[in-house]
Amino acid sequence: MGERFIHEIPDYEMKQFSLITVLLFVCLFAGGQKKYYFRAWQKNSDTEKQDGSRQRPFETLGALQKLKLKAGDTVFFKGGDVMNGAIRITNIHGTSRRPIVFSAYGEGKAVITTGTNEGSLFMNSKNVSISELIFQGAGRKERTGDGLKLVSCSAVSIKNAEISGYQKAGLVLYNCQDAKIDGVVAQDNGFAGILVDGDYQKRISDKIHIVRCRADNNPGDPTNLTNHSGNGILVGNCKNILIEYCTATNNGWDMPRIGNGPVGIWAYEADSVIIQHCIAYRNKTSPGAADGGGFDLDGGVTNSIIQYCLSYENEGAGYGIFEYPG
Repeated sequence: MGERFIHEIPDYEMKQFSLITVLLFVCLFAGGQKKYYFRAWQKNSDTEKQDGSRQRPFETLGALQKLKLKAGDTVFFKGGDVMNGAIRITNIHGTSRRPIVFSAYGEGKAVITTGTNEGSLFMNSKNVSISELIFQGAGRKERTGDGLKLVSCSAVSIKNAEISGYQKAGLVLYNCQDAKIDGVVAQDNGFAGILVDGDYQKRISDKIHIVRCRADNNPGDPTNLTNHSGNGILVGNCKNILIEYCTATNNGWDMPRIGNGPVGIWAYEADSVIIQHCIAYRNKTSPGAADGGGFDLDGGVTNSIIQYCLSYENEGAGYGIFEYPG
């Protein structure tokens, strides 16, 4: 029989082969991903040469509406800059491995200021991440609507954002699923700091985690004369909600009516809500009005728990359990 030869691949060739394999995998995985950069308007800049690259970033939010964002794309706003206008996004879809990201680059958070106009809106979108941004309105006494509103979105993440100066709620999730809200500071708004809501009694909003958030000094909506306002964190018409390691303080002190009042952290028309490891303190209500409490499981709430929480120096009850008449 002839002698059998076995070719052994040298070690250096094997390393080269492994490196090429990794590079091919990275290229395939990252294929099509784009990065778009925005900064505040610069005097005497040449808008015709702006292509969204880091060297020639876009300078108006109007350019954002023209982008066809796909899975893995990132939109960066320059940290420390103030961008005038609102983000308006509809029907964008990332994947669990390649979300579409909106964040800041450089140093610090970027500011999106809407003035007296409506705030920013995301609709009918999936696998979207929003982080390191500040959303500012002209103040709760102006007709500024909600600050950052997500409608019919799923698999979303909002992290380290700040929202202030809006007449209604700072952050709103309406008919949303599989959302994580982490490290959001919502302050100086009217109706509420953070609001989860949806179609009445349908419980479409589902599987939402609110963690390490602050709802401070949301005094009340001056135009709401028929119902409560000035809440810290409020969830309703939803199910499977976890609120933990959050604080709510100094809310509700300027609700413009006498009647049922605001609460620091609470739920209504909801199923399977857990509120734990939270602090609600020094929350208020208008003179002669009700509530102004710390925590509350209100009308229509089932299978829910408040545990390991601290409530103190509120004008209303530390902990409330209520049901609607009838």
